[in-house]
Amino acid sequence: MTALVPTLTHAGLNAVFTEQGDGLQAKITHIVLGDAGRAPKPTYTKLGNQRRRIAIADGQKTGDRQLHVTGVVDGDGPEFWVREVGFQLEDGTLLAIWSSEQPLAYVSNNVPLLLAFDLRLDALPADSVTIETTGANLSLAAWGEQYTANAAAIVDNMARQVDLLFRVQELEKRA
Repeated sequence: MTALVPTLTHAGLNAVFTEQGDGLQAKITHIVLGDAGRAPKPTYTKLGNQRRRIAIADGQKTGDRQLHVTGVVDGDGPEFWVREVGFQLEDGTLLAIWSSEQPLAYVSNNVPLLLAFDLRLDALPADSVTIETTGANLSLAAWGEQYTANAAAIVDNMARQVDLLFRVQELEKRA
């Protein structure tokens, strides 16, 4: 799959530079998903057909001008093919948009969809944008550590059960 390169919007750039003028940082708070595949343009202020808006679950700065953001789409709502993705600032301004006629994913009510994006914001001043998250850790590495810890505890418990079974069998032989 090719890289998803979002287009910065004029409204998003203006919002970032306004915040910078006030000595503040613009905050990305939501990922918006839609189903209208089209060529993204910097003049867009919203998705062609927004279907879901999700809070950013987790995020981190991975460079002066690069952010990693994650989110999860679950629960009841419209099911659709994702053909456009946007990143919204705290005030609702669309900072960037990616769109294609080729679907990126399918949103289903039966299966949660984990989203992860690395945003390179080369056209913006370093450290001009931050991420506001819900605090949910969706890192696969973190889940892997949790899974490994659970698996180790289960195996340890099984070993104790087998040891106990052998002790009971020994006692039955003596009786």
